[in-house]
Amino acid sequence: MLHLQLYKKLDSSNHMHKIITSVLTVLTSTSFFIEAAFAETATSSTVYLTKEDIIQKLGWVQTNENRCGGYYIEAPFASSEAPLIDNKLIRITSNELLFAQHGTSVGQGEVTITRFGQQMIASKAYLYRDPNTGKLSAIDLIDNVTLREPNSLVIANRGRFNLETKAESLHDILYRTAIYGNPQNKPGAPTIQELQKTHRVYQLSAWGKAARFNQDKPKIYEFDQASYSTCPPTNIAWQVKASHIELNKDTGRGYATNARILVRGAPIFYSPYLSFPIDSRRKSGFLWPIIGISDEKLGPNYAQPYYWNMAPNYDMTITPAYLSKRGAKLSDLFRYLTPSTRGELNVDVLPHDREFVHFQKQMQDQYGPDPLQPLKPVDPIKQGELNQLENANALRYAINWENKTRFNEHWSTNIDVNQVSDDYYLKDIDKNFNQVTQNQLLQLAELDYKGLNWNFITRFQGYQTLHPVDENNYFRNQYTRFPQFILNGDYPERAGGLEYFIANEATHFDIRHNPGLNLVLPMGNRLNTQPGIARPFTWPYLTVLPRLQFALTKYELGNVTNNNPKNPSRSLPIFDVDTTSYFDRKINLFGSDFKQTLEPRLYYTYIPYRNQNDLPIFDTTVNTLTYDQLFVYNRFSGIDRINDANQLAMGLTTRFIDQQTGVEKVKAALGQIVYFRNRHVTLCESSDNLTCPPGTSDFARSGAVNSAYNNNKRMLSPLSGLLTYMVNPNWSANANTIWNPQTRNLDNQSISVHYQPVNTLKVINFGYNFVRKGDILVGDKADSSASNLSSTDLSFNWPLLRDWTAVGRWTQNWNHKHFQNLLYGLQYDSCCWAIRLVTGRAFVGLTPNNTFQYNTQFYMQFALKGLGSVPVYGGDPSQLLNTNISGIQNNFGRDF
Repeated sequence: MLHLQLYKKLDSSNHMHKIITSVLTVLTSTSFFIEAAFAETATSSTVYLTKEDIIQKLGWVQTNENRCGGYYIEAPFASSEAPLIDNKLIRITSNELLFAQHGTSVGQGEVTITRFGQQMIASKAYLYRDPNTGKLSAIDLIDNVTLREPNSLVIANRGRFNLETKAESLHDILYRTAIYGNPQNKPGAPTIQELQKTHRVYQLSAWGKAARFNQDKPKIYEFDQASYSTCPPTNIAWQVKASHIELNKDTGRGYATNARILVRGAPIFYSPYLSFPIDSRRKSGFLWPIIGISDEKLGPNYAQPYYWNMAPNYDMTITPAYLSKRGAKLSDLFRYLTPSTRGELNVDVLPHDREFVHFQKQMQDQYGPDPLQPLKPVDPIKQGELNQLENANALRYAINWENKTRFNEHWSTNIDVNQVSDDYYLKDIDKNFNQVTQNQLLQLAELDYKGLNWNFITRFQGYQTLHPVDENNYFRNQYTRFPQFILNGDYPERAGGLEYFIANEATHFDIRHNPGLNLVLPMGNRLNTQPGIARPFTWPYLTVLPRLQFALTKYELGNVTNNNPKNPSRSLPIFDVDTTSYFDRKINLFGSDFKQTLEPRLYYTYIPYRNQNDLPIFDTTVNTLTYDQLFVYNRFSGIDRINDANQLAMGLTTRFIDQQTGVEKVKAALGQIVYFRNRHVTLCESSDNLTCPPGTSDFARSGAVNSAYNNNKRMLSPLSGLLTYMVNPNWSANANTIWNPQTRNLDNQSISVHYQPVNTLKVINFGYNFVRKGDILVGDKADSSASNLSSTDLSFNWPLLRDWTAVGRWTQNWNHKHFQNLLYGLQYDSCCWAIRLVTGRAFVGLTPNNTFQYNTQFYMQFALKGLGSVPVYGGDPSQLLNTNISGIQNNFGRDF
């Protein structure tokens, strides 16, 4: 055995082995997208090898221990020498070597060329020297050429490497290289020491053949008759082929001619010319089309997105579409990114919606005046909604603009604007808009300042309320804050241990009239300042925090009736004391060591009564009672109402914490409020007149008003409790309960159970919810059991077989006997390809005929691993699944 060591300073991109394997890695590790600019490569073969030869040469070992049915064996580097650790060193060994000082050296038998982490082997090698300098200038490799890198292999018949011109070429190539994902047996790539050992490659790997590889110019690589697949060589489910492929690292693009995708040998896609990315740089071009085969709202439809790479920091996706039921639609998504700002603007336009024109006529016939009964009374609300529909334009649009800017560590802005042309757009065209509640679209712009002691917010906030005439649900228009100024200050740990704080707000409120209603709604300004002082006292097992605040509120109103003042005001002191204690002990339960805590809490509040009937209600509702809400001084949200109080909230919390892991095994809490006097402040005018003023929330209406006054006379609040239990790493449970001691009934109850074993795809969620008077539909009596909400919620993601997974969600309203959500789907995820079908229906409300109305969705997605996924129908359902199934891991089209 003769061997030769040469020192030559080489850039890694100039070495043939490095070039070939890096090119193949780039070729196969990129997620390809078909555009007329984003597209997959395709490959073909001129190497005539049998299937058995390919399996043997690639090192494939068949087994049943994984979904691919096998793995690749990575043989050790063929060298008995210690691994090279200097990337400038090249080691050449040969069984026979004819060495020439100035001419051509010839090695044969088995020639091995090794450098740091790379190796080339051939039966014969010709090493050429420059006649003038005597330096090594070129290498020819002949017969049984093997190029090796960690988890990558190239086998060729012959090759040439020119050290001076940087040109390389290979002929009759068979390659294999690992792409994304880590090996299952150990993370990361093999170390230098592991290169000397045989190991298994479990991660997703691509392989293929090529007749010829050539590089004449730096960073430009060409393949002829090349193929590509990530399927195991024993079961080729799909393959990509092309007559010619060019990879240009200068531009970050690849180009393929005569490209086709084959599934089980049958071609399913062909293009005479394709362009695709080989790095993170973007390029303009067409994306995958989106096809809708049949849709009850849109009809068969086709959309063709076009991606426009306008600049490195902003781009645009333009999507013209044809909806057979409605006509042409144009969508535009503009994204931008700067060092301080990121955002996107999404616009949809339907120039003339034929189906909407038909719908307008249909609703006019159904809800308009009956010529046969001219004296029949007409519902003013329905008539108002019908007039609004009649005035709607057939030119329909939707706009969504989201923008976040951070100027520095103190100043930032947030914009979230959602607007549609009419009340029916979101029902007709599925859009993921930010709905605060059903039929309420958020419109928000704010400027924030966050400092050490002061926070400042300038806010413009409104809502577009949708009023569809074909729904029985009625949604009130909300007040807009236009504008709102908030200034909060906090100075803790001042002299004497005192803390000073203040909350200031100045807001102008405006509102639009609801269709069909001519209520006189107050509008105007609200000024509020609330300074306070606190002095915390802390001991090892006890903390006492007394606070004193003054709420000073003034209104400047317009559009008020003669009976109401234009400038009402309120001044109110607020005093509270929060006392918490902490005790713990060590305890052994069921053979495990725990630390048990005992945390009693007392919260006393005193607020004198002030008559607030003259104050409007702009943005105030009653907070839902929970355990945490027991320890808040005001049971109302917002500023328009501050309750009178002379009460003591009592709570007790205990926890069991595992001493070894620190995991909270159990948490249980129970609390209640003791009232020392009746409460008088409500959302309505007075106890003598139960009529609610304009703008009052739906809480304080009809039977809820009487119930509220009765509750205000009780000495004890409902009993509130919570329980969380971590059964084991796989199972957990949560429960919240509100029990009314007066009626001896449950007012509110929620139970949830979550099952998710570690390192598996199995997920089960089950929940039960009960809310007394929480589901009042048209015709229900507020005080009857028909108005109670009683529902269950079951969702899951469950592997059925090795490659099959089922997903689903079923939410059932048992009181009104209808399902709230129904979602189900099936996913097939094999070694190298995946497909999933997902469909679902969601309850959106009642029709005017009191029948249940649902929204239907259907998705179909296909993925070739190593190429990318294609939304065949309906788009990508990932967001839908993440929203509906808690804990689901969206690994579609991936391999780990």
